[in-house]
Amino acid sequence: MRPVAQGHLKMLPLMKPHHAAALALVGWYLMVPPRVIQSQTTEQQTFDYGAPLSKWTVSSAYDAAHECEGAKFLNREGHKQNSDPLKAAFDAAQCIATDDPRLKEK
Repeated sequence: MRPVAQGHLKMLPLMKPHHAAALALVGWYLMVPPRVIQSQTTEQQTFDYGAPLSKWTVSSAYDAAHECEGAKFLNREGHKQNSDPLKAAFDAAQCIATDDPRLKEK
């Protein structure tokens, strides 16, 4: 490994420690739309795809976006059958950063 010349360090952008800490704390949620209860007598599940993200359900949490995307793919594959009630939910699933302001909307 070659040492970095002193003059090259001046070209690197500086990041304040609290910004670096904030970046390190961002995680990812795999979220699915909220379930809509149609009636007590039917077992059919439907989902509210137009609901704000603050109403969506966190299916799982991850440290990195690529981990979340991988889990989304595996969940879609695991619920491929048309008869699976969660197929539609995982088809609409989204990976959302834990600091996304849409999670706080009412």
